Amino acid sequence: MNRLNLLPLLFSLLLTSTGAFAQTTPSPSSEAQLLTSTTEEVIVTGTKFTQLKDDSPLNVTVIDSATVAQSTDLSQLLNEQAGIVINGAYSNPGKDKSIFLRNGANQYTLILLDGQPLLDPSSLGGAVDLRLLSLDGIERVEILRGPRSLLYGSDAVAGVINLISKKAAGSTAASKKPALYLRAAAQNYGTLDGGIGISGNSTKIDYQIGYDYFKTNGISEAQEPEGSPVEFNEDGSKRQTLNGSLTYRPIPNLSIRPAIRLASFDGDYDAGSFQDGDNTYTNELLLPSISVDYKKDKLSLGSRYSYAKSDRVFNSAFGTSNFNGVNHQADLFGTWLPTEKTYVTFGTQYRNENVTRENPDDTELPFETNTLSPYLQVGMRVAEALLVEGGYRYNQHSNFGGQSNYSLAVALQATKSLSGRLNISNAYQSPTLDQLGGPFGANPDLQPQVATAVEVGASLVQPEGRYSLTINAFQRVIKDVVIYDFTLGYQNRDELEDIGVELTGSGKISPRLSLNGNLSYVKGNLSQPDGNGGTTESDDFFRRPRATGMFGLTYSGKAPFLVRLSAHYTGERPDIYFDENFASFEVELEPYLIVNAYAEYRLLKRENLRLFADVKNLTNADFVEVTGFGVLGTTIRLGASIKL
Repeated sequence: MNRLNLLPLLFSLLLTSTGAFAQTTPSPSSEAQLLTSTTEEVIVTGTKFTQLKDDSPLNVTVIDSATVAQSTDLSQLLNEQAGIVINGAYSNPGKDKSIFLRNGANQYTLILLDGQPLLDPSSLGGAVDLRLLSLDGIERVEILRGPRSLLYGSDAVAGVINLISKKAAGSTAASKKPALYLRAAAQNYGTLDGGIGISGNSTKIDYQIGYDYFKTNGISEAQEPEGSPVEFNEDGSKRQTLNGSLTYRPIPNLSIRPAIRLASFDGDYDAGSFQDGDNTYTNELLLPSISVDYKKDKLSLGSRYSYAKSDRVFNSAFGTSNFNGVNHQADLFGTWLPTEKTYVTFGTQYRNENVTRENPDDTELPFETNTLSPYLQVGMRVAEALLVEGGYRYNQHSNFGGQSNYSLAVALQATKSLSGRLNISNAYQSPTLDQLGGPFGANPDLQPQVATAVEVGASLVQPEGRYSLTINAFQRVIKDVVIYDFTLGYQNRDELEDIGVELTGSGKISPRLSLNGNLSYVKGNLSQPDGNGGTTESDDFFRRPRATGMFGLTYSGKAPFLVRLSAHYTGERPDIYFDENFASFEVELEPYLIVNAYAEYRLLKRENLRLFADVKNLTNADFVEVTGFGVLGTTIRLGASIKL
């Protein structure tokens, strides 16, 4: 396998350019371009063009640039959001992470980078490895809940998480001077991380490049059994990320933006629950892309192409296994604004996925699928207080044939403070390449899993921004859930229904003291055949709690000083683990509460030097995320960043 050697590449690029990270100029033709402000009121994920959050009938959460800058880990940041549980967020940094959005399995959440799917066709479920995704170079995060295949295709069953990159600012007299961004931090468990970024711009060209490094000695991934005579070894890990982009504007209405992101992750892992091991895992991601946008009058046209190549290697007592996955994604779309009250988004998306194994003794795999999907979305403000949005998508898949998606959303602004939303939508997940043509239980006749959901919500927002309160209730049904049968292999068999409610709020106690929080409750029901013509039902899901919550309190001092204290609750949930003889055991995991603290102080004339301290698990709570695996105790991270 060819290993990514990021440091030499970084230094060669540093020799050719200088600058600093900045934010973007507005362009309604690009879902990857944002307004100069990173206020929570601008979103792009639901329509492929910039739009005020209050003008969207969809349930979108924005994690702004300030919150992203204060965060150290994507998994822990997402774990704080309503309806999201990241299993493994507080385990050893090198342990695998799983997303459970509204009780949906890991593969039901689609991760995007600047609106383009991040996929790994070689993985189970096709989901990208979260350990590869650094927050370095990320400006903000938008979370779109509910089935969202209308614009984004397969895998957007539970929702979409869009990571939006930092871009160099457009040319102005004040922004032409290049600058430099540096960050360094250290924490216990022998952990070091740092980053360097440069960017600049001219009349026609903007550029940026960033490098991120993370290394830790970690803890033992597996938990030592009580009375064990052997001390388990630490399981360390290392991640490197390089990202860069260049925006070229040959004429005022046209922009061309090539970009690249390379990531490498190396980590040790153990043999299983309560079992030490000398195993290693490596994953490398290569992600080049190009975006082209053109805008004239009321018409905006855009094109996107991204290439994602992943290379995963497992070394264990069972030997070496190498998996290579490649995903091609192309999207041609346009937005037409015929009137001030109407918008039309139209486009066609193409996806190609293929996977190979390098081990000659394995079953022959390459295997490949293609999907071509035209789509149309129309929004109309039929009255001053009433917005209606609807759309249709048709997917033609090379294996299972045709499949349709739809979405209908209504937003009503009842008063200046009170608004309501209704959303009915569906989504699908294509069978993965492993399920269709893998070495174990492959079934080329599999059909897509299809989710249909109804969601209603209401928001109460004080016009001056002193407080806000939002409640959302939803019901989602996923049919033809793919399961693995030891006799028949992969089959479309089960049905999953999830019903839940999410409450989020924020408020200002005083000009300098604010609070925010969320509460979520979701209950699932899985129906499956009992083998006698009837069905059995279960409402317990391993490692997925029904109740979660977060409460945060932030104080901003007169000087450029900020302190934040937050508490995160995870309710009880069942779990299953296997011993060294592969016998299974089911247990009930206790609820737990984690308290985190963060403080920062800004120095220098422009307040461009930031000193920060971040403490996770302040009370050193004793809890279990995955049975038989350890979790981090109190973790203290100290660091600084500067823009020059």
